[in-house]
Amino acid sequence: MHRTSVFHRPSARSDRQQSGIILVLTAFLLVLIFAFLALTVDTGRIVLTETEMQNAADAAALAASQEIAAAVHQAGQNGSDATIDPNSVAADAARQMAATVALANGVHVDPDSDVRFGRRRYDADTGTWPVDWGVTPVNVVQVTARRTNPDASAPDARLPLAFGWAVGRDDVELEATATAFVEARDMVLVLDFSGSMSDDSELRSIGEFTQADVEANLDQIAQELYNSGVTWPDVTPARAKFLPSYGEIDSYEGVYIDSTDTDDIFDELQLGDTFESDHPDWPNALKYPYPQAGRYNSGLPKNMPSSSSSRNRWKGYINYVKKLKGPYKKKYGFRTLVNYMLQNGQMKWNKSEDLWRTSHYPFHAVKNGASLFLDFLADLDYGDEVGVVSYGSYAVWETQHTDGEVSLDISSNPISADYGTLDEIQRRHQAGHYDVYTGMGDGVLKAREMLVGAADDPSDTGHVRYGARPTIILMTDGQANRCADNWSLPSDFDWALWTDYDGDGTADYTTSDEDKQYAFYEATEAIKRGITIHTMAVGAGADRDIMRAIAFAGDGVFISVPGGSTIAQMESQMLDAFSEIASTLPPSKLVFELAPTNP
Repeated sequence: MHRTSVFHRPSARSDRQQSGIILVLTAFLLVLIFAFLALTVDTGRIVLTETEMQNAADAAALAASQEIAAAVHQAGQNGSDATIDPNSVAADAARQMAATVALANGVHVDPDSDVRFGRRRYDADTGTWPVDWGVTPVNVVQVTARRTNPDASAPDARLPLAFGWAVGRDDVELEATATAFVEARDMVLVLDFSGSMSDDSELRSIGEFTQADVEANLDQIAQELYNSGVTWPDVTPARAKFLPSYGEIDSYEGVYIDSTDTDDIFDELQLGDTFESDHPDWPNALKYPYPQAGRYNSGLPKNMPSSSSSRNRWKGYINYVKKLKGPYKKKYGFRTLVNYMLQNGQMKWNKSEDLWRTSHYPFHAVKNGASLFLDFLADLDYGDEVGVVSYGSYAVWETQHTDGEVSLDISSNPISADYGTLDEIQRRHQAGHYDVYTGMGDGVLKAREMLVGAADDPSDTGHVRYGARPTIILMTDGQANRCADNWSLPSDFDWALWTDYDGDGTADYTTSDEDKQYAFYEATEAIKRGITIHTMAVGAGADRDIMRAIAFAGDGVFISVPGGSTIAQMESQMLDAFSEIASTLPPSKLVFELAPTNP
């Protein structure tokens, strides 16, 4: 069987057809490749431009919100209205600042149409911070950078595409939005209630202040006690505690008695006199019971002292005046009586129940400063909340108060926006209220626990709201002189981590005083938990070095209140200090998610 092989040679026409198909495919692929390259180039330009616009919008929003914060701070310094509305001068400045900063970053922002204002508030039901736009007070600024104008010559013109013809469009619209807000604060006022908080009103301060100023303040305190009209709780009909005279104690300056025999002086002052047996209201009762009896642990005032108790307390006063030095030695009058009540042995609430009603200094200046602080926050209405911790040798959360006249309780919400109740609680206290010493470290510890919880209890998360800035405001007029039992500074504590002011690696503040070490250590423990600490050092005897160091470590503000040469000057300085702290807002922050919001 024979096989025959036949070979067919391709025709020229077939070759030409294959070549044509390849050319067509090549051309098509080249177009696709070029289109992808064009798209890649333009996409890169779009992404770069969007990034530049977003950065510019971020910077503009932060700068604008800082204008709002600056206006609030200025209001705090000059006593003007701190409420910023969308049509205020501060809002106008914020608009212009946004446009200026955006332009400096190569992006156009219209100050009128591209900047809007709102109020960020706390929603307790959801635990979120929604923003209401266009309402007062302003604490949020939103800036929108746009490239949406079809006019190619406009500063906000659409972004032209270099290879737009390849994808069928010449330009693209771009937009970037940034929102910045002034952070709300959860603040704890840590107030010094130690015994030295009445020093400026006492006779011992003559020399620091003029004798006339000290005398005038003592006279004011005596008059305030009399004007209070407060009566003994157990006597019917009502009987006033503070009288126009107590026997021969019938003037501010007082009567001089040279005798050193306490019983003779007691009799000469007629302090043991009683009413006649036929007196219609108080037969045979003392005419002049000692005017203070103290309070029970519950806060309720004690009854009028018995004859023997009153006699003993009057003799305590007499023995005190006999030993006084200076111009009031052996002078028995209202000035020395008030001065006696302000001494360490008598000033506590369980001994002298009504001193809270009086203007004793510097404590009264602290009260007025705290009231101004709370009033400013109420006017500002930025959602700040406040708690109060007081300290003597130990610290107390001031969340409840009962004194027979009022019953106040915010213990369910120790850090509260109920400024009125907080103010009434702090005003119904006095110097040396619980104890006369200065346990500043325990004050900081209790404030930290109020904010973020106890360190040794994982279940205790404190009372700070998520999204609010935890802040301690620490005030003292003296020097720390108490610390926790059996405490010592950890051996590895590194002062340079906290007090290297100039960045040279060496601590610029240290102390070997254990009580001060404890105060500073507790401050660092609070700072580790994200708490900002502002400090105020009040009076000539205050330890300004430690207060400055704590504020530096805590990224806060340190304010020195020197005291001045008059009580009025010191009070003015205290008011300025509280105003400075109240109006010192945290640095503005960017918001990356604002849900839910109200349009």
